[in-house]
Amino acid sequence: MNFLHLLILSVESSSLILIVVVIGYYCAKYDVLNANAQRGLSQLTIKLLLPCLLFAQVAESIDAETLLRLWPIPAFFITTSLIGGFLGLIGGKIFNFSNSQTRLIVTGIIFTNVASLPIGLIQGLTTTEAIEFFLWGEHDKPENAFARGVSYALLNTLLSNILRFSLGTWLLKKEEDIADEEQINTENTPLLSSSSHQTPNTPFSNLINKIKGFMNAPLYAALIAIIVGTIPTIRSLFFGESAILYTVITRPVQYIGEIAIPFTILLLGAQLNNISPHKSRELLPIISYIMTCRFIIMPIIGISLVVLTRGWYFDDPMLWFVMMLATSGPTAINTMNVAQITGSFQEEVAALLAYSYIALAPMITVFTMIILSIIESLAHKSLTCN
Repeated sequence: MNFLHLLILSVESSSLILIVVVIGYYCAKYDVLNANAQRGLSQLTIKLLLPCLLFAQVAESIDAETLLRLWPIPAFFITTSLIGGFLGLIGGKIFNFSNSQTRLIVTGIIFTNVASLPIGLIQGLTTTEAIEFFLWGEHDKPENAFARGVSYALLNTLLSNILRFSLGTWLLKKEEDIADEEQINTENTPLLSSSSHQTPNTPFSNLINKIKGFMNAPLYAALIAIIVGTIPTIRSLFFGESAILYTVITRPVQYIGEIAIPFTILLLGAQLNNISPHKSRELLPIISYIMTCRFIIMPIIGISLVVLTRGWYFDDPMLWFVMMLATSGPTAINTMNVAQITGSFQEEVAALLAYSYIALAPMITVFTMIILSIIESLAHKSLTCN
């Protein structure tokens, strides 16, 4: 097996991100991306580019049959997210972090890169002899294994985005914003509702207000994408070059959405310019704990879970690989978008992502080598049993 080739692929995938981050940093340093420009680009990304990206990716790749057949992925995602959240809370208690710092830690641990990194590695593996480990049955082909891997990764992406832009926006809210909401929802609500311009204070209206406070443009886009993708009649209107709405809606949305990731990474670099050396030193304990969980503890837990539960569902080695890899990567770059939505923790998230992606190349190569050796062993045992 050509491990040097895997190392080169990992370095190439992370260097792309790091180069764009450096460009963003110097754009901010020399005032090309000043504070006003950063705010404008951030709003554009959150309210237009990212929703377009989510709709285009999710609606095209998800259908009702896929959601039902791949139940192990949601089950695994929920389990590992709960474990990640627990690790964040434990870390906050042990190291005496503040409530806001603990919320940042939970966010950094549970939201991992489940799309670009796994898909890039799967694509790289198809060019090596390692792809033989992922063939499912005698008649399987490398291109079929790759297609399955992409579909598994995209389902992970859907689940992660729904959680990231719902729970994540709450976790990264400023403490005073959370306190203000609880004040409005309790003692001051009757006074406010007595105005003629206010909605009557009923359980239903309170529920609607809470839902509105929870929702945002990316989350709306993800939910609409699920509806479109899982209803065949509606799906046929948007996707396929003969679809009625493909040219006037789908293709422009896809085109706009493709800009979201480069803009997000560029803004990540610009945010790094705003971090003072003192602030960076303050963040080191928090970042160190998050990276320890993301690069050491969570991979051990994720790999162990797959090994122990693999007999509960269909024995596709590619499914094992995607689930193992989903717990073995850095914090997702889209976490910066969540910080931009809430207007808080942007410096902290920028620093976390910078350190994480610097460490990515050597760490992901180690993960890949370990996971491949485990999958080779599991696949051999499965063949022996059959």
